[in-house]
Amino acid sequence: MMTAGTFRGTENPSTGRLIAWLKRKRAVLLFALVMASLPLWEGPVSDLISVRLLYTLRLVGIYAIVAVGLNLLIGYAGQVSMGHAAFFGIGAYTSAILATRLGWPSWLTIVLATIMAAVIGIALGWVVLRLKGHYLAMATLSLGIIAFVLFRELLPLTGGNDGINYIPRLSLPGMTINSKVGEYFFIWVIAILVLLFAQNVITSRTGRALKALDFSEVAADAMGVNVALHKIKVFTLSAALAGLAGGIFAHIQTFIDPKSFDVTLSIMLVTMVVIGGMSSIWGAVAGAAVISFIPKVVEALPKWFGNVPDWVKNYSNYQALVLGLLLVLTIVFMPSGITRGLADFVKFRKSPFNNPFRRRRWE
Repeated sequence: MMTAGTFRGTENPSTGRLIAWLKRKRAVLLFALVMASLPLWEGPVSDLISVRLLYTLRLVGIYAIVAVGLNLLIGYAGQVSMGHAAFFGIGAYTSAILATRLGWPSWLTIVLATIMAAVIGIALGWVVLRLKGHYLAMATLSLGIIAFVLFRELLPLTGGNDGINYIPRLSLPGMTINSKVGEYFFIWVIAILVLLFAQNVITSRTGRALKALDFSEVAADAMGVNVALHKIKVFTLSAALAGLAGGIFAHIQTFIDPKSFDVTLSIMLVTMVVIGGMSSIWGAVAGAAVISFIPKVVEALPKWFGNVPDWVKNYSNYQALVLGLLLVLTIVFMPSGITRGLADFVKFRKSPFNNPFRRRRWE
């Protein structure tokens, strides 16, 4: 006589593991399905809101890759970096130089750009990660400034302020990607793989070690965590993801110059992490989307409201001001970020906003 236990015992273990994995990753898989279907309905929506969704979401995907790595570093490991524009630029220039000077295919140059950023991340990590808190933030900010100066002054290699032009388009072995739709899928396939990888890191032993570092390096060391090694690991991973995104960025833009990788970019990347939500992989994606869509919305304002003052149209003139305001307002009124705030609102009907003027009971 067969029992329920008999049927359970005859289940295929690999099928059970697959089902369990799909359940754990259902949010990422649903997100991937939505992004895959976007080219089917993007046109009418873009015409309605006067913002080219497909074009903008390519940039969102690139910045999301950087923001995920930076979130692992800042949000999970508690190591502040204000100079990630340096690794983004290293990836972009490495890929652009190899593609234009040596004629190598872009898929290979992007891989090498990722490796280059990782190697430099290891070298610099041994130095700057000896610092903590504000000293670490200032040291990484200095690295970003130094990289910007090198991009501008190494004329034979980087072209200086003239930059590098005619960078080849994205490609895969045996084919060149010439369409915006193809570029969109190329970017988001990589971005979603990065999301899956980052989630696995967080739930692994390394992820638990990173959370311990954020809580207390002294306590983590006392519990047997190799503090120096794990700080180097997460810094290198974060640098590699920035280099990967920079390599893709170069082939999307087909032109780069030092102004694309200045301090403002570093601030923008940190802002993505903060407003999206630190210690949240999805927060990195949300923050990248918000920051990437702001200039596109500003460009669409004349189509929405007609006459718009000239100073409003020139978003680059006040971009730093907007980023600063977003950082301050998020830290004060929504310290957990967009994703955590909205999740609490949906689950617990709790307001996502914090009232900084409310008197505490013990005051």
